[in-house]
Amino acid sequence: MGLRPGTWLLGLFLLSKPLEVPSPLPRLLPPPPGLDGKEVAERAEEVLRGDTIYLEATMTIVSPRLPAPRVVVFRAWDDREKKRTFIRILAPAKDAGTAFLKLHPNLWMYVPRVERTVRIPPSMMLQPWMGSDFTNDDLVRESSQLEDYSHRLLGIDPGPEGFTDLRAYVVEYVPRPGAPVVWGRIVTWIETEHFTPIRSDFYDEKGERLRILRYSDIREVEGRRFPFRWTVLPLDKPGHRTEIQVQAVRFDETFDETIFTTRHLRERL
Repeated sequence: MGLRPGTWLLGLFLLSKPLEVPSPLPRLLPPPPGLDGKEVAERAEEVLRGDTIYLEATMTIVSPRLPAPRVVVFRAWDDREKKRTFIRILAPAKDAGTAFLKLHPNLWMYVPRVERTVRIPPSMMLQPWMGSDFTNDDLVRESSQLEDYSHRLLGIDPGPEGFTDLRAYVVEYVPRPGAPVVWGRIVTWIETEHFTPIRSDFYDEKGERLRILRYSDIREVEGRRFPFRWTVLPLDKPGHRTEIQVQAVRFDETFDETIFTTRHLRERL
């Protein structure tokens, strides 16, 4: 299936290193004339998702409540245009076969241990996904950072933390009135040459920064610069951290229609 056992061991080693919390917003240079935040956000979305994306990945969860990091291996199919996503858990053994299907606006979860499919209500979209610091919405993308937010280009960061050899557009995402989102504001750093996202800060409605999502291990894939490592640091949970390490990724494939069906949820591995 293309997932190498040694890769998640490398992830555990990297997660043992301390992660510094970057400052909220550095001093920025003026943005170039004629470029707006929506255009930058659209280019970044294309880098991360394309029209479709298939990926194989390992997620490592670190928490003071866990005696050792928890490792989850999964595959995901995401069809951005048709707003549908399918995710299958491959490991650990006790969760293998668990699957998630989003057919907008519904999300189902199949639990093989009890052979039961349950519908996850919209109120649960911000709940932790598989016990991690990512949310259900992060993985199945029920909300849209293009449709549900307006975008403002704040400026250019000439030396973003962790990428001092790059320059990054800094774009503010503000929810549109009535949009079904809970974040009060998102600020995202997007590398200026290839439009690769490198960091997002998430704020609540009161303006408090609650978590940071960092993208790293950027590699060339099918003409785009794609981040193979995504790390979430929840600022209100000391000692917590989740990292997704992508092992394989393909873009703009035509998916078999049977993938996005409730019958597929119950299929054996």
